[in-house]
Amino acid sequence: MQLQVFQALKVEYTESPTLKVSVDGQTKLSGFDLAQHDTFKGRRVTLPVSTIGYLPHIEVTDSTLLQNEQFEAIPIESFSQQQLFHYYELGFRTGTNDGNNVLTPKIYLDNNEQNQTFNIDTNLATHTTRIYFDALAYGYIPHVHNVASSSNDAEILWARPVALPPRFYRGVRTHAEFQITFKGDVTVQWYLDGTSIGTYNFSSTNTTTEKAYFPSGTIGHVLQYTHTNPASGGKIYIVETDVTLADLEQQAMRPQAEEG
Repeated sequence: MQLQVFQALKVEYTESPTLKVSVDGQTKLSGFDLAQHDTFKGRRVTLPVSTIGYLPHIEVTDSTLLQNEQFEAIPIESFSQQQLFHYYELGFRTGTNDGNNVLTPKIYLDNNEQNQTFNIDTNLATHTTRIYFDALAYGYIPHVHNVASSSNDAEILWARPVALPPRFYRGVRTHAEFQITFKGDVTVQWYLDGTSIGTYNFSSTNTTTEKAYFPSGTIGHVLQYTHTNPASGGKIYIVETDVTLADLEQQAMRPQAEEG
């Protein structure tokens, strides 16, 4: 039997059953009323932070309303390496924009809640977004949880934690400028070794690439950014600095090893 980190519960149900989830006899989610479904329909319910153990268990008010329940879990051994996390990439569904289908995701690292939380209220049926970890977020176990209610049918369909690429923290280096490929309205907050060094606003109705300059003396170990207004719908696709681009170019120029 393996010790596991339980991330979510997938169920199919009709009407609005009430869930209770326990792990090893300890209650993790209690009195959770699922949003009303008139026919059998699938739903992914994220579980609260620190849902860790061996044996999960579900209780419902009416078992005939629930079927095909399945826990999403990852063995604890998979989190043996400490990483510098950058953001969570989420695929989500909010349904109609009627005020009752708002996604309210919260992210954690080793049980510590991160600062960036927001509501996603959109008329798109499905969408993707990024939620950023705090600056210098070193840790082992990332987690995301959608704080939902009985009238809220929004759900996180999938979630992928992304670590900061090593080229952004390879020793003490001087960064002079950066370029960003984006669409919509985005606000980028830059950090150097955990300290804010500037906020930059960009806006474009089409996907475009722009350049901007760092303050004089941007010298340090770890350079990273956050997108501070992702609820606006703006998307950041690629961000590189003059130094990290040089790293990528040098890597591309290295001779490839012969296969044999």
